[in-house]
Amino acid sequence: MKPSIQRIRDLTLVRRAGSRLLVIGCDSSASIGNKPMDALQTPPDIVGYYTARVAVMEVLSVGADILTVVDTLAVEKYPTGSEIIRGVQRLLDEAGLTEAHLNGSTEENFKSCQTGVGITVIGETDEERLKLMRSVAGDCVVMLGEPLIGSAVLEQEARVCSIRQLQSLVASPEVHEIHPVGSKGAGYEAGLLAELNGCIFQAVPGITEKLNASGGPSTAVIFSAAEEKLEHLQSEIGGEMDIIGRLLDKAM
Repeated sequence: MKPSIQRIRDLTLVRRAGSRLLVIGCDSSASIGNKPMDALQTPPDIVGYYTARVAVMEVLSVGADILTVVDTLAVEKYPTGSEIIRGVQRLLDEAGLTEAHLNGSTEENFKSCQTGVGITVIGETDEERLKLMRSVAGDCVVMLGEPLIGSAVLEQEARVCSIRQLQSLVASPEVHEIHPVGSKGAGYEAGLLAELNGCIFQAVPGITEKLNASGGPSTAVIFSAAEEKLEHLQSEIGGEMDIIGRLLDKAM
C-alpha cells in the first residue's frame, strides 16, 4: 500500500503502514553571514544555530522524535561551512540529539561570496502522540517567548522560547497543540490553529502589534490549553507566557 502524504502547516506528514508517520520540516537562510555580499553580517555559527532551530522546532512541536537533520550549505566547508555546522550541532545538543543525526553537503566547486543555508529535518511519531488538531473551543491560546528578529534575537536572548521549554510543552498532556511563530506572526498562527480545529480565534484587545510581529527564527511559540491548566504550566515550564486569545466555536 502506498503511503499517504499530507501537508499541514509547514510540515509534510507521510503516513505509513500502521499508525507510524514521518514528519518532515525545512527552513532556509540567505544573505545572512560573514561573506562580502551578505546583507546582515552575522557569525556563521549563529546562522547555523538559528536556521536549524526553525526546522527542528517545527518537527518537535507536533510530538515527533527527530531521526536526522540534513544541512545543504551553499558555501565552502572550511572555514564557513564548518562554523555553520558547529552552530547546527549546538542546537542539536540542546535538543538532546547526537552527532549521528546530522548529515549534509557543501559547495566545493565554486567560490561563494554570499551565504546560503538549507536545513531539512525528518522525524517520526505515531497517531496517538501527534499533537495536531487536538484543540477545542474554549481553549486559551498562549504565547511563550517573544517575537524577535535580527539583532534583537541576540540582544534579548533571555526572552526567547528555548528548545527545552518547547520540549516540556510537547511532553505535557495539558498542552493540546503548539505552533512555532514564524515570519507571518502569532496572529497568523493562531488563526491557522483555530481553522485546523474548526474554531475561530478571538484575540484579547490591544495586542495587534504583538500578533503581527515577525517571530524571526521561531523565538516564540503559541500553544492551546484549558485556562485552568495555565498556572500549573507556568510554574512547570517558566518563561514569558501571555494569553493572546481564545478559541471559539464557529457556531457561536
